[in-house]
Amino acid sequence: MDPVIEYFFGPGDGSTTRWSTPADAKFGDSGPDAVRLDFDGDGRLDDAMWDTDADGVADVAALDTDDDDLPDAFYRDSGAGLWDRPVDRDEPGAGLAPDPAAEDAESGEGDGPRVLRLDLDADGDTEAELVGSEKGGRILAECLYIDSDGDGDTDVVLVDLNGDGVADAAYDKRDPRFTRRGR
Repeated sequence: MDPVIEYFFGPGDGSTTRWSTPADAKFGDSGPDAVRLDFDGDGRLDDAMWDTDADGVADVAALDTDDDDLPDAFYRDSGAGLWDRPVDRDEPGAGLAPDPAAEDAESGEGDGPRVLRLDLDADGDTEAELVGSEKGGRILAECLYIDSDGDGDTDVVLVDLNGDGVADAAYDKRDPRFTRRGR
């Protein structure tokens, strides 16, 4: 059975509608990780909601703007269900797989999205995850996910929106802005 991917759309006023659809496309490195949709009304399923980090929640709207059946424009949700934050595929920490049409000029080493799992009480379970981009061997944190109630699932995220190293926002798992990566 294919994984189910959740995604949210909204009119921009903060209210959103939640959708859940079985994944039917593969954009990343393993298994189905996207839901094909028709955003531009051309009758073709050439756009998609993409779960870049395999957590079951779409992180990126991948659009085919030139009608060649390959996504070429990528957007993240700003928190209002609008998917209005452009993402450059090559941007460090973007969380997007390399462009399959591009030649691989470098080895797999270097900068990119990283997750550091933390066992804060040495019981063998992860209580927090630090997510960010690796630069010079260090993780530059973008998000800190916390299991605040000890049930094994992260339920609070602290987000550094401007990259200054200080959390600017906190969301719990009920908030549509609680996403897994790349905020």
